[in-house]
Formats: sequence, C-alpha cells, structure tokens
Amino acid sequence: MSLIHLATLIINPDIPKVSTGPEEFKKIMNIVFEIMGALAVLMIVIGGFRYIVSGTNPDSVSASKRMIIYSLVGLLVIALAATIVNFVVDKL
Repeated sequence: MSLIHLATLIINPDIPKVSTGPEEFKKIMNIVFEIMGALAVLMIVIGGFRYIVSGTNPDSVSASKRMIIYSLVGLLVIALAATIVNFVVDKL
C-alpha cells in the first residue's frame, strides 16, 4: 500500500480499499515471465554469437552449445510455468 493511499484513507476513510486479488497476481507474474523469457532469448543469442566466434576450439564450441541448450530448456520451463500459473489463477 502506498503512502498516498494511506494518506487518502486517513483523510477520507470512505474510499474503498485496493485489493490484491488473483488478477493482480497474474499481471505481476506475467511481467516476471516476460522479463525472464527475454533474458532467456538474449542468452540464446549470446550463445549463438559465442558459437560463431569460437572457431575450431572444441572447448568453446561445447560451452556455446551447452549455453544454447540450457537457455532453450530455461525458455521451455518459463513457458510451462507461465501456463501453469495462468491456469491456476483462472480457476480461482
């Protein structure tokens, strides 16, 4: 609750209180999932760049491939988590 909201409640207590229900939680979680998804895509791009730049060094190539694979797995986990959260919140 913000200070402005508290001040208005003190001055005029008839103002209805702000509720933090399932829809607000869903909005916040969707923003978090979007940020995490963007970071995962960024990591895929960085891994691809490292793969291109690595040349013939086998250690760098395998590290770049792992980075891409782990980022793709992370993106899949984020998508599944977002689906589960949205499904559960819709059922509330």
